[in-house]
Amino acid sequence: MVEGNQEQLFPEGVVLVTRRDLAEGPDLFPEELHAMARATPARRYEFALGRRCAREALALLGGPRVAIPVGRFRDPVWPFGYVGSITHCHGLCAAAVARTLPVNSSCAIRGLGLDSEPAASLSEELAGVICTANECTWLAGRQGDDTPWDRLFFCAKESAYKCLFPTTHRFLEFRDLGVRFDPEHGSFDVVLPSLYGSPSHLHGRYAIQDDVLLAATTWMEEPTRP
Repeated sequence: MVEGNQEQLFPEGVVLVTRRDLAEGPDLFPEELHAMARATPARRYEFALGRRCAREALALLGGPRVAIPVGRFRDPVWPFGYVGSITHCHGLCAAAVARTLPVNSSCAIRGLGLDSEPAASLSEELAGVICTANECTWLAGRQGDDTPWDRLFFCAKESAYKCLFPTTHRFLEFRDLGVRFDPEHGSFDVVLPSLYGSPSHLHGRYAIQDDVLLAATTWMEEPTRP
């Protein structure tokens, strides 16, 4: 399945592609094959599916068909002028890609974060590691909901981290980030610690597709004027 820009997760200018199968088989570049030389067959398939999504998203933006190597910290290395994020869960792979300065837009896109997780609750012990005291209090008030909010906190924070890391190269703990959900609008805000070169907060959206949670975060800012 290939989808263009999905307004429920990303703003205009971002292309999201999702797939559950390769159909035509893997089409990895030599450097990508080298990165997966010691991986299991299942991991190689998952990796190839993610790269297929990423290249299709780049093509929809008019971008080049190039390798997307594995970086020093195992993160995707995007071609110059583009940012993106790849995720996979329960057989679903997805990639979001954008130009760093979208056409017909006054805002630069500095980063994208996309994360997918099983639509199932966390253990109480793990939820305590993921969530701040305020978030645990909010969770207590949502008991009985069908939505696994504790897992969504994990998913949202992962998406924010993936959005920031390619620029900041700073490792963060889950409780370094504060998330506030707006269930009525399917969105969330992330309050960030003070990091050089990063914003003070990010905005994101979430969705549930079958048995998978998706959280998407976009870092946007006005470009510097001469």
